[in-house]
Amino acid sequence: METIADVIYTGPWWRNKGLRTLNLFIIFVELASAINGYDSSVLNGLQILPEFKKHFHSPDGSTLGFMSASQNFGGLVMLPIAPYISDGFGRNRALTLGCFTIIGGVILQALSTTVGHFIASRCIVGVGISLIQNAAPVLIAELAYPTQRSTLTALYNTMWYFGSIISAWVCYATLRTLPGSVWEWRIPCLLQAAPALLVGIIVLFMPNSPRWLVAKGRDAEAIAILSKYHANGRERDPLVYFTYGQIREALAIEREINQTTSYLTLFKTPGNLRRMRIVFALGFFSQWSGNGLISYYLDPVLENVGVTVPSTRALINGGIQIWCLFVAVSTYLFFLHPIRNSLMS
Repeated sequence: METIADVIYTGPWWRNKGLRTLNLFIIFVELASAINGYDSSVLNGLQILPEFKKHFHSPDGSTLGFMSASQNFGGLVMLPIAPYISDGFGRNRALTLGCFTIIGGVILQALSTTVGHFIASRCIVGVGISLIQNAAPVLIAELAYPTQRSTLTALYNTMWYFGSIISAWVCYATLRTLPGSVWEWRIPCLLQAAPALLVGIIVLFMPNSPRWLVAKGRDAEAIAILSKYHANGRERDPLVYFTYGQIREALAIEREINQTTSYLTLFKTPGNLRRMRIVFALGFFSQWSGNGLISYYLDPVLENVGVTVPSTRALINGGIQIWCLFVAVSTYLFFLHPIRNSLMS
């Protein structure tokens, strides 16, 4: 066996039973990004709703800031813990735990009676979001067929805008159909539980990550999953053992490296320090570029420029999300096109 190209399946994936089933499962995992997109955008829509403002006494200033940032507070708390849950209990269980944490948080959010109650519930949602954001892309990358891995992982971030579009237009729908009712803002909150419930249940019936299984010493199960979904049940297929060998080799290298390195290694050499400065700068400036105003405070921005009709503001919010999806899909398609290799080299 020379390379992976010698043993790979090159036909259409929809004609391959194993890949059809596998990709159907992966599509549900992709919805984790849409759940995040819905949650990250829902407060933008809620601020436009008159009943939401009435219920929480028109929050502004630091109060509105805390309400917007509370999801991130919960995410920060879970951030250092989530990888250990994912590695310890498996990506599937971590994803399910995150989904059911989100469900609990959105129920409390919809039943909120005070600003403090709302902020606490948003923190709980943030804990769940952090869990699914850690587990879902890893599960996709470790389950996907080798030739489809880059496509499916790129699609994951694009799915964020499907969630944000649904969030924006649900808020517009309740604004037009439920004026004067407390359900005008509670329904957009509760609807987030539906995809979380769907994903949380389905991933329990999905195959585990072969890489995680090998790391836990469950090699036979990993080979069985690779055989079923990558080779249509042919356990002795060369690709199965090629992939299995790669997994074992990667884990052996990681164990060797982990014996001599730690997180402090990232800051011990001038080269690593430069790399970390780039990493921190990318994260900081991507959030400091002005997009936060539109992402979290669109309602007061539009009000300040003279757009006073709530339904118009809701339409603008929905239109922005559709435009963002268009840009994301265009970038995704560009990523798939061969010309991207020459432009990025």
